[in-house]
Amino acid sequence: MFKIALVSNTDYSMYYFRLGLIRALLAKRYDVHIVCPDGKYVQEFEKEGVKCHRLYVDRKGTNPFNELRTIWQLLRIFKKERFDLVHTFTIKPNIYGSIAAKFAGVPAIMNSVTGLGYVFIERGVKRNILRTLVVYLHRFAFRFSKKVVFLNNDDFGVFERCKIVDTRKGTVIKSEGVDTDKFSTASVSYDKLNKLSRELAIDEASRRIIVTLISRILWDKGIREFIEAANILKPKYPNSLFLLVGPIDTGNPAPVSKDYLEQAERSGLIKYLGERREVPEILYISDVVTLPSYYREGIPRVLLEAMCMEKPIVTTDWVGCKEVVEEGKNGFLVPVKDHIALASAIEKLINNEELRIKMGRYGREKVLKEFDEKIIVSHLMQLYEEILANRVTRNG
Repeated sequence: MFKIALVSNTDYSMYYFRLGLIRALLAKRYDVHIVCPDGKYVQEFEKEGVKCHRLYVDRKGTNPFNELRTIWQLLRIFKKERFDLVHTFTIKPNIYGSIAAKFAGVPAIMNSVTGLGYVFIERGVKRNILRTLVVYLHRFAFRFSKKVVFLNNDDFGVFERCKIVDTRKGTVIKSEGVDTDKFSTASVSYDKLNKLSRELAIDEASRRIIVTLISRILWDKGIREFIEAANILKPKYPNSLFLLVGPIDTGNPAPVSKDYLEQAERSGLIKYLGERREVPEILYISDVVTLPSYYREGIPRVLLEAMCMEKPIVTTDWVGCKEVVEEGKNGFLVPVKDHIALASAIEKLINNEELRIKMGRYGREKVLKEFDEKIIVSHLMQLYEEILANRVTRNG
């Protein structure tokens, strides 16, 4: 039985983005371990029969003592458990996990670049210094990798141009997939729908148009642009409802302040629901789903979930986001940081129910063909089998 470790910087991302992969590995009788910071989803993994190792990760800091602490913990875990394969996700686990795995003698290392994050967004002296450091650390760490998976061609191109990764090691698997059975209009909970309807004062007679943004609440995700678009549209469509859903990510350097959100709510522009688990039901009641992001996305999972729920999407002509949109067929692309263009695209959909339905149906068909979790997991499982087979061949 092969022993595999999956390493990430949050328990949340591991649970929501990789649970299908974890279950597929368990079904194949792999000995699966999770390495991530402690959190409320760790218990969920343990219920699945997965062993969890708690890891300290300072997600927004660069204190060298904290970084060394993370590397030291990884080194200890890897030496003790003697994994056959370590698969890391996100920037710090990719760098520190690869280095620790190499020095612990792990025979096979694989990385997933799930987006380049805030380091590659803004310019400035401090950010340029940090970006240079991140490039050199990636270049060193990926020397030890057997395979590096990218979610979009743009990120792969950046790593090739910066000579961070050997082209032969890189491969693109678009997205981490979405559970098309869970995110289906046939699978929603009517108890949850009724509860949501009461909470939001929605009924069939009200005919409210609901525009939804689900994301970590970061400036880079386009939260300001969403609220400014609501400011344009609410006076014209007073019965519209702009829903904002997601946690304020204090572990990131660019969280939106709670005061800003409360002010927008007091002004009647948005309804902020915080972090919620009934995402399929929230998408079900939505008419339009938007993500005006200028974050260095991999491929935003929420856009795929919205498409699965047969909703038209409005997002930015930006890395990752543009990968899922066929302009005018399942949604619209708008320029980054342009709330006027965002409002205009949303308004087209507010005024055209037939177009919303047509785009929604096309979007689900697109996900089933290209982004179904079963397709993505199959690609990853094939990579695991190739890597582990090569290891066995060399050892034999």
